[in-house]
Amino acid sequence: MVVKSVRGRRRYIVYTVPEDTRWDDVLEAVSAEPPLPQIKVVSCFSGMAVIRTEPSGLEELGNRIHARWPGSESLVTSGTLRTIRDRYPQLRVHRKRKG
Repeated sequence: MVVKSVRGRRRYIVYTVPEDTRWDDVLEAVSAEPPLPQIKVVSCFSGMAVIRTEPSGLEELGNRIHARWPGSESLVTSGTLRTIRDRYPQLRVHRKRKG
């Protein structure tokens, strides 16, 4: 596991988006110039999008999401996906077991 002092801190934010929004729609909305630091769309379904970024990119990320979907709002910001998935169980991604 890489320590935070090397990798840097990350924040995961859950935004509301229209129900029919796809992962690549969210990626297109947040990928405008200038690029945000360490931006990654983790998942997008059930009218919610989970996006990861550095703390310095939080405000600009919010601006880009609100510019694309004016009615969207930030539901929760966390340092871990576990906290987000515990609060919103519908965002859990079921993995296939190897074997």
